[in-house]
Amino acid sequence: MKLGFIGTGTITTSVIEGLLKSKAKIEQINISKRSKKNSLKLKKKSKKIKVYSENQDIIDKSSIIFVGLLPKVATKELKICKFKKGQIIVSFISTLNIKNLKTLCNPAKVIIKAAPLPMASDSLSPTIIFPNNKLIKSLFELIGSVVVAKNEKQNNHLWVMSSFMATYASIINLLKKYLLKNKIKNEDANKYLNIFLTGMLFEFNHHNFNLNKSIKSLQTRGGINEELLKRLQKDKFFKKMELNLNKIFLRLKKANDK
Repeated sequence: MKLGFIGTGTITTSVIEGLLKSKAKIEQINISKRSKKNSLKLKKKSKKIKVYSENQDIIDKSSIIFVGLLPKVATKELKICKFKKGQIIVSFISTLNIKNLKTLCNPAKVIIKAAPLPMASDSLSPTIIFPNNKLIKSLFELIGSVVVAKNEKQNNHLWVMSSFMATYASIINLLKKYLLKNKIKNEDANKYLNIFLTGMLFEFNHHNFNLNKSIKSLQTRGGINEELLKRLQKDKFFKKMELNLNKIFLRLKKANDK
């Protein structure tokens, strides 16, 4: 199996790193020179990695091509590339729909949208794919778990979840800043938050991910967990979050309805 990656940004780099650590039967991985920093880093990791300046070289030497470019760049680049009928195209682009991808990648007929996350490098990515494809599903299962969307609408809703990563990191960063501001050593702040976040996942799993049950069990009547939750509810923190998630969905829907 020969894989090709057009674009070597954060997500693509993480996917390649995860696949290299996995038991995937890959003969060769052909990648873009851009970004130069990531492509050089990947090349040092395995002899299977081959770096090319031209996207057409990657396409010509690969049976499965992964596209990880910005939407406008992808449209411009793919338009001038020549694909083969039997190739499989996997797009990491949230706002470029399958209809347009089929036009851009013609005569290739098998087009898959996938949303792996940076945790792929540690085989912990929950990857969304649409439509289902046995081979592509099995590849992403080597670097985490796979959720197959049933239709384009469901795919858009699932992709909304991937928009939460930076926000999640910002919330944790706020907690860390609070500790540092109040004279807690950086080492102790990191230690506490690391175990705290890991422990919370185990807490959720103990309740079979019944989050309503976890929310209830984590509060003591009149305690500080109950108080902070009520304060945030009063400030409409969660309502605003839901509103903004819906706005992200509408952006994805608009782009994918074109």
